[in-house]
This record gives sequence, structure tokens and C-alpha cells, in this order.
Amino acid sequence: MIVTLAGHVDHGKTSLVQALTGVNTDRLTEEKRRGLTIDLGFAYLEAGDVTLGFVDVPGHHRFIHNMVAGISSQQHALLVIAADDGPMPQSREHLQILDLLGIEHGTIALTKCDRVSSERRLEARREIAQLVTDSCLEDAEIVETSSETGEGLEQLRTCLKAEADRQQPPASDAGFRLPIDRAFTVAGAGVVVTGTVHSGTAEADQTLSLYPSMKSVRVKGLRAQNRIVDRACIGDRCALNIAGVEIDEVTRGQWLSTGTELPSQEFSIRLRVLDDFPRAVRHWLPVHVYHATSHTTGHVALLSERRIEPGTTELIEIITADPLLLRRGDRLILRDQGLDRTLGGGSVVSTQPADGRRRETQRLMKLGADAALSPALSLAAHLDIGAVDLSSFQRNWGLSDSALSILLSEEGCTLVEGHGVRETTWQRWLSDLSDEINQRHQADNALQGLKQSEVQGSAPAMFVSALLNQLVSEGKLTVRAGRFSPEQHRATLSEPEQQLFDKVESSLDKPQPPSLGDMAKQLRSSPGDLAKRLHPLVTKKYLVRISDTRYFLPAHLTVLAELAHTLAHAAPFTVRQYRDAAQIGRNVAIEVLEHFDRVGFTRRDGDTRQVVGDLSKVSG
Repeated sequence: MIVTLAGHVDHGKTSLVQALTGVNTDRLTEEKRRGLTIDLGFAYLEAGDVTLGFVDVPGHHRFIHNMVAGISSQQHALLVIAADDGPMPQSREHLQILDLLGIEHGTIALTKCDRVSSERRLEARREIAQLVTDSCLEDAEIVETSSETGEGLEQLRTCLKAEADRQQPPASDAGFRLPIDRAFTVAGAGVVVTGTVHSGTAEADQTLSLYPSMKSVRVKGLRAQNRIVDRACIGDRCALNIAGVEIDEVTRGQWLSTGTELPSQEFSIRLRVLDDFPRAVRHWLPVHVYHATSHTTGHVALLSERRIEPGTTELIEIITADPLLLRRGDRLILRDQGLDRTLGGGSVVSTQPADGRRRETQRLMKLGADAALSPALSLAAHLDIGAVDLSSFQRNWGLSDSALSILLSEEGCTLVEGHGVRETTWQRWLSDLSDEINQRHQADNALQGLKQSEVQGSAPAMFVSALLNQLVSEGKLTVRAGRFSPEQHRATLSEPEQQLFDKVESSLDKPQPPSLGDMAKQLRSSPGDLAKRLHPLVTKKYLVRISDTRYFLPAHLTVLAELAHTLAHAAPFTVRQYRDAAQIGRNVAIEVLEHFDRVGFTRRDGDTRQVVGDLSKVSG
């Protein structure tokens, strides 16, 4: 079990660890000179069949960033309070940070008891009880100790061992992540990094990524709780001997991971503002952001126009100067840059920004869906809105492929363009799109079809193409020259157009219609002029132009397409086979088949053809 010490400066944290373990965790020359813990210190104690690892953190407010670096939510807190002083400002701030970082269990050591009377001890206990009310240490045992006389040390060891025996190793099927708090070299071994495992496991010979360089490193060996081990698991305080980088490439704040996360500079968190913070939090407040061993600066972006009052919790966004390697559920600490004090903290809700303007309704709904308490509730909320980007959703919740598949199945999802959409929503979008196109054609009988860009519907723009294609494949719409119209729609002809159609219809009403030149002679017109006059009949789908010199009535062309489909059912067919079956001339057969090729109904392969499309393609 890892025990993190916290407490006000000079309340005896380092002395207590040394009395318990025999190790002075102040390793820096400056720490020893000043008698003040500046950086993290580490020591271990063998207590029967368990190993207790102690992380000694600085108490001075100027080194809060180092204190935060030494804490993870899987650890056991040991709050140290001197009996003569009682709770002091950093006692309160450290306790608040323990709460904000999700520490659930802890013990309180009342130190320097040899210096005070029994009455003062009782008074200190009352002050501590008041301090820890409604905190993670409200029910924590208080052990009276003295590093000078040894009073209470055995009781404290026994108490911590009992906590270790009760502690259950947390389960984690997520990828390995370790924030680096120290890096150094060992003669004969090379580069060693230390930290507390936030998730997953690491093993010898495993390949990991060093963030932010994303260099690949190989794990040569591991120590956890000061012992050589084969595997380091979530919650372990461990050291990894790595190969693949030089010591000057590794610093505190970097991460070792399996490389599945994306760095974040804009993300959302559920922020809890401390009760005793002296002012409301306003939009774009400059803050220090602490995430595990990482530190950067940033701004608070509020999702409403009102300020956040002390003692309240609200969903906000953070925009940081440097990217952070975040995962949903990670805990952050925010400190006000101007006041130089802890503002509050919270857990990450979404690691990437939602699309849209910050406070628009649709975007706020998506952020609210991200903030749901479980993947199932979050997915349901996203699907209520419309579609959900599955890769982003899966990454944010850290879901396996199988877990995501189960959730999608339970919600009855359709998968389109990398998004999940409820089948009921998809059908509604289809219906809305079909209704819109039908209504607009009814309102304008001369409408020659709508381009995709001219269609609105209720679906997001990214799905309109897939929806239109499905309506075409189902025979509810037809498409010609990139324009969509109802399957049965025929635009009304003007009077001159109707007169021309009446003249040519009888000539074209046969399996082999005459050429453009022959029709021009019958009508005493030039071929070029007649082609111009026939063009509206083609765009309004009364005729189909299959070549520069040949026009068909749609019904006759459909019959010829059905014949091709029948021939192809047995085997690919030749022009000659098609000509004989259709009883038309060779040149006309070639023109018809080349038209079928162009519209994607048939495909030519040498001297033969096969049918590859549906009948709706042949006459537009």
C-alpha cells in the first residue's frame, strides 16, 4: 500500500517517516540545509506480509505543485498535524487537495505530542474533528505520536498495516499509464523512471510510448514497492528501467503509456469550487492546472454567462497552454494565478472539445451527454441528440471493441460514416428527406430535381449523401445528373414542349427508334436544332438520350435493360447475343449497351458484359 503524507510545513512529516522506516526522505542538499521538504521523498517499511511505501510531500505553499505530483487516488492518505500548532493553512489546503484528487481512505497522525499537555492533545483532537468534517478523512483514526520518544509509532504501523490488509487491488482493463515524477541513471542499468501506476499493467520486455515525444521504449526491468517484480499494476509505486531514450530526454511531467490517448489542450471537467475560496469564478480566469506530475497554465471557460460561486460544482471547459495526456475520470487541481491559492478541482468529463460555438444549445447537450455517469447512459444521451462519433466516444470512455459493440446492440444502432445512429432516428431522417423532396416537387412541377447541396432535411449534413443513396436504392427517389427527384415525378411540359413530344412520341414508340437525323427529316428541321428542342424533354425525363444521335422512351429502354438482366443471369453476354435477343440492329445494340455502361448498369469486360447495377439507373 502506498501512503501519501500531507500536512503543514514543519509539522513533522519527514521526521515521522524516518521514525517509522529509518529513512530520511529529504535527499536534496537544499532540503537538508533548510530543514524543509522541497521535492517528493520516498521510503518503505516491511510490515509483516505487506510493504508500506511512504511518499513524503512538501508542506510549504510554494511547493504545492510538488505535493500534487505525489498523490494519486489509489493511495492511502496520512494527514500529519502537530499537536502544538493544531490545523494550519496548509493542513486545510492539503486536505482539500486530497478530497479533490479522489482519495477515499486515510489516517491522521497527531505529531509532537511529547511537547504538549494532555489537555492540549484533547483540544487538538477537537480542532482536527472540526477540520475533517464532510471530508474524505471524516472517519479517519487519529493516532497520537512522537518521533522523539517513539510514542504511538507501533500503533500507527499497526493501523496502516490493517488498512493495507483491507485494501483491495483496483481493477483496470485500460491501457498502462504512469506519470513520471523522477528520472535518473543507475550504473550498469541505464535510465530509470519512477511514478505511481494510474491504470493498466506493465511487464518486462513490454514496449511503451514516452509522451510527449512518443518515442518507443522497452521495459528492461521493474520494481514495485521496493521489490523486483514481473509486473507493475494500478496503484503500485514503481520504478521502470527503460531502454530507447537518454536521461536528458526524460523529465517529470512526462508519461509512459500504451499510446492510445490523444493530447488535450481543450477539455471539459466537472469543477468543484472550494467552500472557502474568496470569490466567484469568472469566465477566462487564469489558473495553474495540475494533473498528476504535469503542470501547465490555462484559462477557465464557463459554459454559461453566470459566475460559479464557492462551494458549488459545475461543468466547465479548460484551455491550457500545453497539452496534457488526459483520460476521462482523471483528477485535476486548479489554483488561481492571481491569488496563488487552490481554487478547486474536479474530474475530466471529456478529453476533446465538442464541435460548435461554446455555449450553443446542441454543443451543451453533447457536453452534458459526456458528463453522464456511465458509458450506457452517455451513449443513450448522445443518441437522443442524434449521432455519436464512435471512435471519439470509445476513446473517451476507454472501452474495448467488444464493450462498445454490446452497447450499440442494446441501443439498436445503425453504423454510418464511423457514427452510431439509432435505427428509429435514421428512419426519421429518411422520411424527412423523402417528404421534403416530394413536397418541393409538388410545389414546382417543372422542377428538374434537387442537388444534394439544395436538400436540407433534419439530418446532419454528413449523412445526407448516405440517406439520399439509400432512398434511391429503395426506389423512393431517382437520380439523374446529380439531381434527386421522386421516383414517379415527371415535370410538366410547357405547351411548345408538349407539342413537340406529341410529334416524336409515335416515332419513338418502338424497340428500335429512328436516329436523330431521321426524325429531323420527318419534322423538316436540322439535327442540331431538333437536339436543342429535345433537351427539355430529356431533363424532364420524357425521353432518354443514349447517344448523340439516339433517343428512347423510358419504357422501351427499361424493357431492353430487363432483357440484359435476363441474359446476364445465365452468363456474361456479347453484343451479338444481345442484338439477336432484342431483335434490333447491331449499331443500336452497341449504343444501348454503351449507355448502360456509362450509367453503371452494365460493365464491359473484353467482348462480354455483365449487369452490375439496378434498373433504376438506365432511364435516370
